[in-house]
Amino acid sequence: MHKRKNKSIRKIALIIAVIVVIVGAANHALSQLPQRSASFVTDVVDGDTLTIEGGERVRLLYIDTAERGEPCYAEAKQRLEELVDKKDVVLEKAGENRDRSGRLLRYVYVGGIMTNLVLVEEGLAKLYVFDKGPYHNTFADAERAGMESGGCIWK
Repeated sequence: MHKRKNKSIRKIALIIAVIVVIVGAANHALSQLPQRSASFVTDVVDGDTLTIEGGERVRLLYIDTAERGEPCYAEAKQRLEELVDKKDVVLEKAGENRDRSGRLLRYVYVGGIMTNLVLVEEGLAKLYVFDKGPYHNTFADAERAGMESGGCIWK
């Protein structure tokens, strides 16, 4: 009887261990999926940074635009304003949550269109890769298209 009880306890312990591993793996997989949230853009700071309701600043992931005083700064900022200013947007988190300046790092969508990608396709932003994200190949193709079209940043 004692042996049977030990066997049952070992089986239960094994089942619990398997469940813990499965739940842990599922949680990890879910944490790797893009996380999306809705917000409203209150201001555009420059070509790759905006402010959302509540005062949070958002840095557009995977792109870099010209800084104030550099060629294409005004064009990139103006285009981002056209795309997102005073509009409802969807923010997609992928990877790190914030940059060193405390800004949220996000892909930004308006009406299902990723604005980060639009700026690259139109030659107003360069690809800025610090790790290969889920859209790496898409952005690389968009950058080639922006270069070939002679976009502002490539002149």
